[in-house]
Amino acid sequence: MLLRLLLLVSVLCSGCSYVATLRRQSWFSVRQLGVPRQRIYKHMLSQETFFVFGMINHLPETGGKVAVVALYDQLQTDEIVDVNWFSRSDSYFGLNLPAGTYRLLVAVDKNRDGRITDAEVVGGRLLTVDATTAPEHVLGDCDIDLRKRVTIGSTRFSVGVRATTASKSLFYPDGTIRSLEDPIFSRSMARMGLYAPAMFMEKAPMLFYALEEDSGYKIPVIFVHGISGTPLDFAPILEKLDRTRYRPWFFYYPSGQNLSQVSSMFYKIFLSGKVIPLGEMPLIIVAHSMGGVMVRESLNHCTGTKSENKVGCFISIASPFGGHPGAKYVQSAPVVIPSWGDMNPDGRFVQGLTRLKIPARHFLVCTTGGKPGDDPARGTDGTVPVSSQLNERVVRETAGVVSFHDSHEGVLRDPETIAYVVARMDEVRSPFPDDHLVELKKGGYEPPTDIKLTALEAHLIRNVGIYLDALAEGKIQPCHPLQTQFLEVCAGRRSPSLPAETAWVKVHRKQ
Repeated sequence: MLLRLLLLVSVLCSGCSYVATLRRQSWFSVRQLGVPRQRIYKHMLSQETFFVFGMINHLPETGGKVAVVALYDQLQTDEIVDVNWFSRSDSYFGLNLPAGTYRLLVAVDKNRDGRITDAEVVGGRLLTVDATTAPEHVLGDCDIDLRKRVTIGSTRFSVGVRATTASKSLFYPDGTIRSLEDPIFSRSMARMGLYAPAMFMEKAPMLFYALEEDSGYKIPVIFVHGISGTPLDFAPILEKLDRTRYRPWFFYYPSGQNLSQVSSMFYKIFLSGKVIPLGEMPLIIVAHSMGGVMVRESLNHCTGTKSENKVGCFISIASPFGGHPGAKYVQSAPVVIPSWGDMNPDGRFVQGLTRLKIPARHFLVCTTGGKPGDDPARGTDGTVPVSSQLNERVVRETAGVVSFHDSHEGVLRDPETIAYVVARMDEVRSPFPDDHLVELKKGGYEPPTDIKLTALEAHLIRNVGIYLDALAEGKIQPCHPLQTQFLEVCAGRRSPSLPAETAWVKVHRKQ
């Protein structure tokens, strides 16, 4: 039995990291016996936590950094359990909390001194989170309307403003736009996601990341890493991605977390249509290893309603849909990483993956390791058995299966695999007509410096200004009612109201 556990550790992770996790979890247990704290509970792998997210509405224009602070009073008055930073109204916040009742307070660094205190609270709400309010351990729609006055009670706290190197965004939450070289995507962060999920969530609370500002005409491609993975894993594929046609997004999650919970969060962010409404625009999912298993489970949450986002195709790469045989023995380990238990071939999570019909075309990439001519059915790719990748129940529902003689990690760098993935992506069509896409790819231009534009208006002129001009000049015909409305504005038959309309009118009236 011990040999099997050690084999599992060596296959799934670094043995040294596991030993460090064992020591850290033992320290947490001892600490909770003496001076229990909700913040310590959050970091104990044996305890359940909940992903909580919502929007901040009607934030006053102050220019200072803003935070949502989760306070818990049952073990220690004003205990700070989690903090999430942002800077603009109508933006999402995300928290990772153990079960309990919290005061969620919104505070603004009004005096720009690098700290937020109880004197700078501008609103908040009470929130109870537990298995009743959030049976899937994900609680969304926890919005905070700052127009509503609430009684927050006697409060004392002080928190330093967290610095970030991330680019500001007009559309995404703070900290979303990063480069692949950003430290948040480092291998050490990925290991933290496996062995210390709560610590990972404190550093990367939103789970959603992008490489560039949003462009509504590009097809989103969501990359999902595997266990102890990072968006860096997909760098070779990204090099071949046509960035004029696709916008890469990443679901960057703590891979040690319970997979049912993570799957539910993936659905709510990307598939539900509530957080990211895509309308007629399809999305593409490319997932590696355990990420493919998690995505397959998230697709079980789809209901087929019109408001949900549509998956153009789902490409899984080296995913253990039949589980991992070593995970059968994980419950005997001194410390159980939650996602390990979910990979038990006989467990509820793996057995229930195909309980509902998949609402997407699924292309399965299998990695067999070895050499051409070897019997793939008997081998592994060095990490995952081929038999698990080619799980019969999953294979039956796929739109295509292809095998490559490559290793579990090496497949992501293999030119043949990359060409196959890109070819499947190219089969997904944009709702924009081809002549529209030609104009959209031309970009925009710098607006005149003596015209006062909002940040959003300037962004539209710089990025799709040529397209707007082509519409106004009749080079292309409108393909949406809002474009017909735009033409009425251009002709002077309607007053501008939408940002694209006001931006175009300001620029062309000046001319």
